[in-house]
Amino acid sequence: MKWVKTLLIMIIFILVILFSIQNREEVALRFGLYPIQDRFWEVPKLPLFLIILCSVFLGVLIGGIGDLYQRFQLKKFLRQNEKMIERLSREVETLRSSGMEQPPSLNGEA
Repeated sequence: MKWVKTLLIMIIFILVILFSIQNREEVALRFGLYPIQDRFWEVPKLPLFLIILCSVFLGVLIGGIGDLYQRFQLKKFLRQNEKMIERLSREVETLRSSGMEQPPSLNGEA
């Protein structure tokens, strides 16, 4: 199974290199509030593949941070539920040991 993962990574790496070779033209990025102001923030010319790959990397990074946050929330929720289960189990054991009479359906008498 490990070789499948390695093969997949190699294929993706080769595709990224091919993409980079075919998209070497330089482009200038501009950002501004055109209807409001005529001034633009401009980046020096960069290769197109670099801009696209950085955008993909940034998207993966933001998605990863969101996933980590969700995992931490789920772990917190799991810990809270485990504590509640433990507390309720102790309470059930306390009630059983206190000698309370159990209903016939629980103690095997029908």
